[in-house]
Amino acid sequence: EATGESNSIEEIMNAADSACYVAKRQSDSHVHVYSSHDEVVARSRGEIHWLQRLQAALRDGFFELHVQPIEPARAGTLGGPAMEVFVRLHDDGQPVAPAEFFPAAERYRLMSLIDRWVLRSALGALAAGAIRVPPGRSLSINVSGQTLADPTFLEFVVEELDRTAVTPQQVCFEVAETSVIGNIEQARRFIDVLHGMGCRFALDNFGTDLGGFANLRQLPMDYLKIDGAFMRNLARDSVNQAMISAIVSMARTLNFRLIAEQVEDQPALEAARAMGIDFVQGHAI
Repeated sequence: EATGESNSIEEIMNAADSACYVAKRQSDSHVHVYSSHDEVVARSRGEIHWLQRLQAALRDGFFELHVQPIEPARAGTLGGPAMEVFVRLHDDGQPVAPAEFFPAAERYRLMSLIDRWVLRSALGALAAGAIRVPPGRSLSINVSGQTLADPTFLEFVVEELDRTAVTPQQVCFEVAETSVIGNIEQARRFIDVLHGMGCRFALDNFGTDLGGFANLRQLPMDYLKIDGAFMRNLARDSVNQAMISAIVSMARTLNFRLIAEQVEDQPALEAARAMGIDFVQGHAI
């Protein structure tokens, strides 16, 4: 229900659209009276706006890839991911970070389409030499929880690897700990098949739910990627140091290698090296 003065039919229709959206989501009576001062309506209009922008980006190619290097923490460390690929929405000449549009993409179930665009583009860039990784190393590509739950995504990955002729060993998939737990059987098949082909796997955001790790330790993971929260003030924070020490000890026992993200300054980099972390990424490098 849209009430109040409006300057155009378009404004009335936008108000009705927002009111309908809120009514479906929150109102027991399925009625919501629109008010331009309503924060819930304002938020829903913002989400609808993002939906339209994301649909246009997928249709017209407004996404772009960025990469961040991943380096060995110590000289002589072999293998491992060489960089991680990120997606940005190219909007009005400026790149928009995922934190701004991922919430809407998740709400409107668009993550699988975005992940497919990223995979196709990243493998195409590898095949064309636009992205280069050193011999024996790989490119990290994130896979969201929604995409892990998509039973057709595994076939899509296999087809893209075949189409681009990219060697599976050049690809490392990053899957979040919570996403794997939420889709354990689908994730197990995805990881088992692609790991058997030669792809590498990293468990992202590790440390946020250590209680769930018992369900994950039997999966063929190659790397644990320590959640960036533990790297903040690492050189001075004794609690984070204790957590990292415990994770390093466990990783050595289970034969995982460790990647630390969000290593933002030289003291954190030196602390990560001293504590036995294998690979680092962040502004410090």
